[in-house]
Amino acid sequence: MPSRAFHRYALLTLAVGVVLIWWGAAVTTEDVGLAVPDWPLCYGKINPEGWYKVPALLLEHGHRWIGMTIGWLALGMYFWQFFKHKPALVEAASLILCGIGFFVLIKLRVYSVAALIAFMGFTWLTMTWIGRRWVLLRGLTTLCLMLVIIQAALGGARVQEMSDAFGIVHGTLGQVFYCTLVFIAFASSRTWTEGRLVLPLKEAAKARFWSLLLFLCVFAQLILGASLRHTQRTHLAASDILTTKGQWVPPMQPADVFLLFAHKYWGFTVALLILFVAVRARRWLVTLPPMRFAATLLLFMPTVQVALGIFVILTGKSFWVTNFHVLNGLGLLALCSLLVATFWGDRLSRRDEAEEEES
Repeated sequence: MPSRAFHRYALLTLAVGVVLIWWGAAVTTEDVGLAVPDWPLCYGKINPEGWYKVPALLLEHGHRWIGMTIGWLALGMYFWQFFKHKPALVEAASLILCGIGFFVLIKLRVYSVAALIAFMGFTWLTMTWIGRRWVLLRGLTTLCLMLVIIQAALGGARVQEMSDAFGIVHGTLGQVFYCTLVFIAFASSRTWTEGRLVLPLKEAAKARFWSLLLFLCVFAQLILGASLRHTQRTHLAASDILTTKGQWVPPMQPADVFLLFAHKYWGFTVALLILFVAVRARRWLVTLPPMRFAATLLLFMPTVQVALGIFVILTGKSFWVTNFHVLNGLGLLALCSLLVATFWGDRLSRRDEAEEEES
């Protein structure tokens, strides 16, 4: 059973993750992602003198420092679970050395080899997790460490190549990383270890289907949002609310106008889907009261998100409105991931208990 101390540590990491994503959103909103021309140093130094007095450097270089902080926190979670479950020091040393090698390859701009190493790493994780029957937290903390390494490297590649594509992937992977932190915090909680979700088989199948579909739809909306933010930084392609450039359904060219249209109307569709699933989730979670708060919040947050999106357009991408729009979207994704973990994770919880009793 996870310790209370580890759960608190996971919550701390989760809180730092919120700050990191907000700070990254601020970097993109203010369009200062390339304020520092080099990586991993800043103008050839770890800390240029007076960097925190320059707004652009405060945002960009500060984002790097917060990212480094959460990297160390993720490393701490990894070793916490590593030493708890039959450690093999060769495995940890190999993972860390591969991570260092991955950073070196990104710095040298050998992206194809770096991508191959990342693929091999995830293949190794999947096979080892299944083959050695790791408990859930052992696998999740390893995944978390791998994701934070790749995320940091993508941020570096974004700077080196001045590439919107790297920026979009970096922003999208950040959401996946945060959902992993949410899962770790949930899997180390008393609700996970002591609570029991009781549902008839048909209802359980429906809950798993709708929760997973909802998560994928919200994630698709965040991909559209990340693409929009990295290609329309200073201003949006259109300023009308219901139509886009005066058209209800604009042509696919120019792409920026169609992307804005897709983000607006897919977002509205997803908001309705969230409300649909949230109403049913409250019924499905009646035997697990601590998790009903997630469904309750999902009844209100879509309205807030749609309203914030409208005000982003009306205010011409106001800094605070835009950043809260990003944070609320992150909250929606996190809550959807909690529903997925709840409806799909009951078997994992039972398996972990059985394996700990065997050991």
